Amino acid sequence: MKDKNIVLAVATLKGGSGKSTVASCLAVHWRQAGYHPVLIDADPQRSLVRLGARERGLGGVPVHETSETGADIAATAQRLARKHSPVIVDTAGFRAASTLAALAAANLVLVPVKPSPLDVDVMLDTARALFHAADGKAPRFYCLLTQTTRDSVIARHIRNELREAGFPLLQSELINRVGYGEAALFGATPSLMDPRGTAAAEIAALATEIEELLESNA
Repeated sequence: MKDKNIVLAVATLKGGSGKSTVASCLAVHWRQAGYHPVLIDADPQRSLVRLGARERGLGGVPVHETSETGADIAATAQRLARKHSPVIVDTAGFRAASTLAALAAANLVLVPVKPSPLDVDVMLDTARALFHAADGKAPRFYCLLTQTTRDSVIARHIRNELREAGFPLLQSELINRVGYGEAALFGATPSLMDPRGTAAAEIAALATEIEELLESNA
């Protein structure tokens, strides 16, 4: 992945799914692994910009703030990809021109889904947006369960429901842990605050699964 122009987008039409958390955690993990990631904060809430301004500064991962729309954000992602790998775009939490353009430019799209019926319904709307990306290209995407409770009935049910509906689903998931919020207080992630901890191990497993998917599509 070091030598490839890789663009990842994290997208959902519903806020609160952990979109910015996923983007920041992956970026910090890959930075620690020796890659040169960059984050593009295209979400009007500017969560990544705020995290980057705190004490730990996301471990030195650069954050590119943008208010670009449409094709401009895709061009920015491709430009940054010439110097950084991967480029991770935290998209707006709604159907915006910038989001659709980022989806079209991405090698892979991650769609965080909380284990709740409402979030699955929103996932269906997100999928429709994915299949009608800005330039007509349907991007490659995978759902990622976030904020789950280990071995809970609802998490298993939602996972099965997504699979039965034919949605590609990552095996990895991010368990709901207080460590994410505590790390964010300092502009950090669990990989920075507790690199040997369980949350850091889950992030590493997610990153490895994504790397394998990208390699299989090379």
